[in-house]
Amino acid sequence: MKLNKFSKFVSVMAAMLVCFSAFAQTREIKGTVTNAEGVPVIGAGVVVAELQSVGAVTDHDGFFTLNLDGKQAEAAKTLTVSCLGMTTVNVAVPANGKPLTIVLEDDSNLLDELVVVAYGTTSKKDLTGSVTAVSEKQFNKGVVTSVTDLLAGQVAGLVVTKAGGDPTAGATMRLRGTTSLVGGNSPLVVIDGVPDASLNLVSPEDVESVTVLKDASAAAIYGARSANGVIIVTTKKGHEGRLNVAYNGYYGVEMVANNLDMLSATEWRQYVADNNLTDTAIDYGYDTDWTKEMLRLGQSQSHSISLTGGTAKTQYRASVTYLNQKAIVINNDLQRFNANFTLSQKAMNDKLKIDLSLLATYEDWSDMSWNSSIWSYAYNLNPTMPVYNENDPAKGYFQPYGFYEYNPVSELMLTDMDKSRNYSQGHLALSYEIIDGLSANVSGSLSRNSFHSGFYTPASAESGRADHGSAVRTTSLDQMMLLEANVTYDQKFGKHKVNAVLGYSWQKYMGENFSAANRDFATDAFSYNNLGAGLDLKVGDVSSYKSSSKLISFFGRVTYDYDSRYYVTATLRRDGSSKFGANNRWGYFPSASVAWRISSEKFMRNAHWMDDLKVRVSYGVTGNEAIGNYRTMSIYGDSGYYYDAGEWKTQYAPTQNENPNLRWERTAQLAVGLDFAFFKNRLYGSVEYYNKQTSDLLYTYPVPTPPYQYGTMMANVGKISNKGFEITIGGAPVVTRNFRWDASVTFARNVNMVETLSNEEFTRDKVYLGQYAITGLTETPSILESGHPVGTFYGAKCIGVDEDGILLYEDVNGDGKFVYADDRTYIGNPQPDFTLNITSRFQLKNWFASFLLRGVFGNDIVNGTDLYLGDPSRLPGQNALKSALGRTPQTKVYSSYFIEDGSFLRLDNLQVGYEFKFKPNAIVKGLRLSLTGNNLFVITKYSGIDPEVGQDGIYFGIDARNYYPKTRSVSLGLNLTL
Repeated sequence: MKLNKFSKFVSVMAAMLVCFSAFAQTREIKGTVTNAEGVPVIGAGVVVAELQSVGAVTDHDGFFTLNLDGKQAEAAKTLTVSCLGMTTVNVAVPANGKPLTIVLEDDSNLLDELVVVAYGTTSKKDLTGSVTAVSEKQFNKGVVTSVTDLLAGQVAGLVVTKAGGDPTAGATMRLRGTTSLVGGNSPLVVIDGVPDASLNLVSPEDVESVTVLKDASAAAIYGARSANGVIIVTTKKGHEGRLNVAYNGYYGVEMVANNLDMLSATEWRQYVADNNLTDTAIDYGYDTDWTKEMLRLGQSQSHSISLTGGTAKTQYRASVTYLNQKAIVINNDLQRFNANFTLSQKAMNDKLKIDLSLLATYEDWSDMSWNSSIWSYAYNLNPTMPVYNENDPAKGYFQPYGFYEYNPVSELMLTDMDKSRNYSQGHLALSYEIIDGLSANVSGSLSRNSFHSGFYTPASAESGRADHGSAVRTTSLDQMMLLEANVTYDQKFGKHKVNAVLGYSWQKYMGENFSAANRDFATDAFSYNNLGAGLDLKVGDVSSYKSSSKLISFFGRVTYDYDSRYYVTATLRRDGSSKFGANNRWGYFPSASVAWRISSEKFMRNAHWMDDLKVRVSYGVTGNEAIGNYRTMSIYGDSGYYYDAGEWKTQYAPTQNENPNLRWERTAQLAVGLDFAFFKNRLYGSVEYYNKQTSDLLYTYPVPTPPYQYGTMMANVGKISNKGFEITIGGAPVVTRNFRWDASVTFARNVNMVETLSNEEFTRDKVYLGQYAITGLTETPSILESGHPVGTFYGAKCIGVDEDGILLYEDVNGDGKFVYADDRTYIGNPQPDFTLNITSRFQLKNWFASFLLRGVFGNDIVNGTDLYLGDPSRLPGQNALKSALGRTPQTKVYSSYFIEDGSFLRLDNLQVGYEFKFKPNAIVKGLRLSLTGNNLFVITKYSGIDPEVGQDGIYFGIDARNYYPKTRSVSLGLNLTL
């Protein structure tokens, strides 16, 4: 018994020693991480896959060491190595303890990188159409408030223009030129698979990538809405792994980048004295810079918090973003809240996938739309006038009481202008894998956009004095419902690969609006909240409408790939829209493209320096349906009044003719492109030529009455062409042990031309555009005519100045005298010759920097500001530009004298920052600090405030003395991940 007890004791002690020895043993795993060129990768994370809490970060030599205890060493089988911007690899833990050498490849330009396209994804190397993908790391930095801000200058051929510094004003986007006269020229926006979505739905912090579909081959699957290209926005989604909490935010200040050089009070007084005008000029005794009185230091801040995580079956992400902008003009503010939730769930042995996304935005703002002439007021006023009635404070603001001479400060401070909007969009998608490679997909979406505005001008403001106070309330609601179903087949047979999509889409739009106004209020206490308190309700003060439209579509696409060498893609969409006439309700939009990947041929196998060389050709037809509802119908509207039975009644008459033949605008586009990538993607890019021919242009034409009931009719008649080429070159010029430089250059040239405006039935010779576009003049600055670009400037041609300083003009018709109406000619083109963008990103150890230079060249600008404010005859009653002092007073004539070169090169953003590195098992996963400047300088010969003026509509490029100055901002950003 004693021996048995002693034996048990020895056995237990031995077992404990063995266990202790096992736990006491440690194991060291070490190695080096490099890129494909052998350069050490700094800050790469090395994690034991079986023990997510055990890991290390490579040092400046790319070296790492892992010390594992016995239990950890026993569990460790695989190392996961990752670094931002590089591939993630899994490496087996060596049994012999030898140091590892692990190579990570740069994934920023990998040919196998997936690109989101219409109804699916594809790899870059398999693209047959003209497609540009912009990832998160390429987005613009700094004070960024919308998706358009992210894209400016990043895509060849896409021109993003934000005229002025009003944060509540949106930007315009134009891709490969102007294609329509009335149907809109903006690309179709698709957010997470939902077409015609609003970009305001998405916070920039929630955007994962943006794909731009340029040619017909890529865009034709969206048929009748894709003539201007397609922009696909993909939001961030959840991923498998532990819960990550991230914060992204910035705070910035903004100031005026440039302003008009108006006469100061001292200079005004000197002019009065030099010209003996003291008897007629009124000197109020003050020194007021009116634009300065309107301005303040702008402030912007944005804060975003996101939660991301999931399992192999379920992934989720939720985020909230708050944006607040106090603009440089008093009482011009914007506040926005964005919420985003996505959920992805797999079931039925992973054959069924359910994706749910919910987007919501609330924003309220106060803008300048209630009085677009507020800047004109500031420029008009005598600089010796005061802002306030200092001698009689009870009267408040000083009021000039002159034509177009309102006190701009009082207008801004006394007027109530509030707007608010609620956006929401829900999207549910189900995908079921029927068999290997064959899946059925169904999705549904519902979006709502409700808008409310209130406007009140009190009698104490000059603009409200005549009405004794005026108020307006407006509300509108727009809704969209979408149902789509498609079947997708994706399979590979040896060297053959086939991808096919066949689908159906049903989309319905509904919109309604209500507006009411009143005047003559006994008190300002109600503002715009009690319209019934007004005593001067007039005919037309109350209005409302409701409308709806439907779009039903069938679509299909087949892509064939043989051995990653030869590609063929064919697409067909059949759209039916309620907007068009009974005789042309349906339209067909086909496209086809082929590509030859030369680099995959056998004779190129020894060209190891060549990663990719591909030639592609595409042709297709796309459409444009962006016109109002009911344009094909005969419509009656109010047309004056008649007196009956002792009272005035509204009479109705035809206001629109019926046209059952109204149909889609059609844009046929041929594109030829060359894609290349060399030296393991150290140099890559593309060169492309395109030819777009838009026919069946929708426009309004005069018609005889009778037989028609109304004097004009919308019809499909004209043709417009856009031809051009684009070059994109990018790469990493310098990659060393501690430094990396990535750069890209985009160049685009587009030539726009109106081919014809007439046919046998409808005729238009010249269409004069933009009456009153130059404030204070009745001339039309632009013309629409065959053989000239859209928006061509048309006016008098200045040929010099006589000895008295009077401008001389060309006698165009040769009758021996100049008559403005008879001697106008073509004096400028607002469309640029080319655009150029230069982007660079630098990484020096933990430091990083980037910049974007954005340029537009060869476009003309009408300096209407100089035309109006540069006239010395304004003095001394009003103010004028300093340049007016050297001129002779004369009749204002719109002429080539006021046409200037609008070319510019702008430093859009410059960012420097530092990224802190942490071990994978640390609480803090990432921390970045950045300092960003936006619009730091602009190089231009233009003499106005800023050369980037409006580029929307069919007459544009006009600076008309109501320009909201652009801002220059500096912001501090913080990105934190837990």
